[in-house]
Amino acid sequence: MTATGLAAATTPARAATTAFCADGSTPMAAVADVEAYPAGTPVTGTSVVNGTTPTGFTGSYIGYVADGLGKGKDMLLFQLSSPVIDGTGGLKPAGIWAGMSGSPVYSSDGALIGAVSYSLNYDNLPVAGVTPAEYMKTIGSTLADAPVTVRVDKQNLNRAEGRTTAAQSAALNGGTAMHQVSLANVAVTSTQGTKLTNALLSRMPKGSSEAAARLRSKSFNAVGVEAAGGPANQPLVVGGNIAAVYSTGDGMIGAVGTVTAMCGTDVWAFGHPMDFAGKTTLGLANASAALIVPDATGIIGSYKQTSMIGDPQGMITQDRLVGIKGSIGATTGYPVTLSVRNAEGVQVDRRSSTVVLPDAGPSVAANVVGNAVIEDLDNYYNGTLRFAWNISYRTESGLTGTLKKHQSYASTDLVAAYPADAVGQDVYDLLTNDFTDVAITGISMNLTLVSADALIYQPTGVQYKKGSNWLTLSGKTLKHGSSYSVRPVYRLSVNGKKSGETVYGATRTVKLSSKATKKGSLGYSALADESVCDIETDECDEYESPEVSSFDELMDYLATQVQNDQVTQKLSYSRKGSSAYTARSVFTGKGVTEGAASVSFKIS
Repeated sequence: MTATGLAAATTPARAATTAFCADGSTPMAAVADVEAYPAGTPVTGTSVVNGTTPTGFTGSYIGYVADGLGKGKDMLLFQLSSPVIDGTGGLKPAGIWAGMSGSPVYSSDGALIGAVSYSLNYDNLPVAGVTPAEYMKTIGSTLADAPVTVRVDKQNLNRAEGRTTAAQSAALNGGTAMHQVSLANVAVTSTQGTKLTNALLSRMPKGSSEAAARLRSKSFNAVGVEAAGGPANQPLVVGGNIAAVYSTGDGMIGAVGTVTAMCGTDVWAFGHPMDFAGKTTLGLANASAALIVPDATGIIGSYKQTSMIGDPQGMITQDRLVGIKGSIGATTGYPVTLSVRNAEGVQVDRRSSTVVLPDAGPSVAANVVGNAVIEDLDNYYNGTLRFAWNISYRTESGLTGTLKKHQSYASTDLVAAYPADAVGQDVYDLLTNDFTDVAITGISMNLTLVSADALIYQPTGVQYKKGSNWLTLSGKTLKHGSSYSVRPVYRLSVNGKKSGETVYGATRTVKLSSKATKKGSLGYSALADESVCDIETDECDEYESPEVSSFDELMDYLATQVQNDQVTQKLSYSRKGSSAYTARSVFTGKGVTEGAASVSFKIS
């Protein structure tokens, strides 16, 4: 079949027998032979539009872009045709869609020409930029040239025998080639989840690796994890889907494309970089597609909606300019687990993921817990949470350890992001420390919903017990040398609004010295608000960040955490023979606390 608008031509015979695989299998067309094709030379190819089984497409040669993939690497151009590309069957034309990357293109006599890897813009053009198989064959055996930005124009579009029409040349003129990959985060199943994912990724530190930068900059499609034995767990096939994953399970993040070639257990795909990371460690899995979604607006481009991701079948070890390469076999990674409990303390879910690319650890841990708040606890903006996390690690010297932390959160502003930020930041700080190489060996987390509302307790006063009655302490007279039962008074705020409800904190005992005289004060402040000035002395505590000069000091710093549910009790009074006496004690308050209150009393 000849594509519309292109002159028909016969396929030239290959100048010499070449093969893609070392064992002589998979015939391959040399770049020079393809570039000598007359315009309109027919080709065929395969890709997946639904499920896991490849279907065919046809096409015709247009020409090539000299150095389109970097110096000395030309990009081949083909006009392609299929019901999905052309829009027959009731849907709008999809053109070249995201997720088609890696789809093999063959000459009419079966030689592998290369991989569909680029579209020229988002306007559903049926024109594909193809990475030659001859280049992909060398992945991992040569240093990759740095990519260059090449605009497709009349000067660098080489038209075979001058047979590309003026209309076609005008359509290509000025378009910038863009590689096509669809990213998918398995944990996201809603618009709110997508917003959270992007919010979490945007909060990840900016100095991280190329992989983390990619995670921050992309959006995600909702997909599911395939059950054992399902279609997405079937062996990979040429022209079939392939998922290159940073992580698996409930925290899956990765890219979906197409297998270009297989030689035994070795697999080539995409025809362009994932992250251009060189040597890498990514999981390799099959995937199932729901459909190809055409973009009639030209804003985001058409894309493959992935429905299921299978279990990893091997590892991608090379991420180069002209594609990715890996092998079927054993996989590596470290576990991330999360236990989720509701307000009654009942476990409602247990989530798990395996981080395959170590640099993805911060984002994976953050997404696992953040999306659990949305999906398991049905909370997004409002809520009160308790969160505990353990991060196990091993240093390059063989030292092992575990960072153990816990915290409480209450917020009306995306409460799901708070625990996600906390664990993600700690994993990042460990991975990027300046003192030693650290390998994360596991992350375990526990999340409990305290309330679907944001409950915040603000100290407003102090009571003391006289006989069987509790009285307001402010302005009262206490006797030196005596002990008193005291408790803080809180005002409860629900979802940012003062409820008017008065709540009393835990009872404590304070004792005044026999040398106490004149006056004193007793105050309570949320531990996070200890910088609030003392109303009696008008002095303010200042926080100074520690100077970390070793890995041990870093671990001490990370382990030291201001607890949002703890309260400081501060007792101060004048003493005979000395200017003042001050005592502090810290205890757990009533849920998440904010603010401070202090009252004065007399001493007789």
